[in-house]
Amino acid sequence: MATPSDITSDLAALRAQLHESGSPHRALLQLDPWRSIIDLLIDLALVGSSVVVVIEWGLGWAPLAILLLGNRQRALGNLLHDAGHRNLCSRRWVNDGIARWLLAPLLFASLSLYRTTHFRHHQWLGRADADPDFLVPPAAMPKHWLSRFLACAGSGSAWRGSLWGHLVHAEVSGAGRSYIVVWWAVALGLMVLAAGASFTAHFVGLWLVARATTFHLITTFREMCDHHGLVPGGVFSFTRDVACHGLLRACIHPRNNGYHLTHHLLPAVPYYRLPQAHRLLNRLPIVHARGQVCDAYFTGPRAVVHAWQSDTNR
Repeated sequence: MATPSDITSDLAALRAQLHESGSPHRALLQLDPWRSIIDLLIDLALVGSSVVVVIEWGLGWAPLAILLLGNRQRALGNLLHDAGHRNLCSRRWVNDGIARWLLAPLLFASLSLYRTTHFRHHQWLGRADADPDFLVPPAAMPKHWLSRFLACAGSGSAWRGSLWGHLVHAEVSGAGRSYIVVWWAVALGLMVLAAGASFTAHFVGLWLVARATTFHLITTFREMCDHHGLVPGGVFSFTRDVACHGLLRACIHPRNNGYHLTHHLLPAVPYYRLPQAHRLLNRLPIVHARGQVCDAYFTGPRAVVHAWQSDTNR
């Protein structure tokens, strides 16, 4: 079981080697707010376009729209994650303004609660009783990776969290929940005025169905990629990078969030610099020796689904 001292020890050892190497990671800490804003606008444009396609071309296009919406919901969640670390913009009021007035409520999230729980994830990584992101395995965990995935995705509490976010979270304040509800009421009212009732109704339906299906499945798979099958006891033992490329990465890990070990080691690096940070860190002896890295999702000896089938979770 990991303790904060185990995690601190791993981070201290990493920082010592970075310092000995001349701190080459410092250049990767620079923020480019326009990159984040452009990515955000692209996500919103794709969301709107998905709704328009279904309205104009018919419900036969709904499955494709729901797949794309779930993927963009995951991408928007990654932007919220960076905002939680204040990695969108060095100006706090800009960073928090984007998160508080758009990203968080759009995703049914309270920014303050998100930061609190995510900090606990970093601090208590792998502690079943303290890490809010810890995936509690079923009493009888299947051996095959697909059965494991379906068992985790079939968790009722996880599904409700994917669908309703912090609206059903036990720790969200009444004010936080009310803010999300009021934000949505205002946003939908403005949407009716700007785009019409039909567009708004289609948007709400598709948005919720996507959160309940494709977003939930992508999020569960992503969470299992991060830590499943690993041994709690520190950052290196309980976190992995999935350094894949191509269409699957764009579907499962938009915004480079497959580099989860890299993120835990250098949480101030923005998402668009994580591939560079991954390559830099893997030149360090401690990461080369102890880092958990998969280079494929489904095939090959270092596929992440095979790494899930560790004896630690059987």
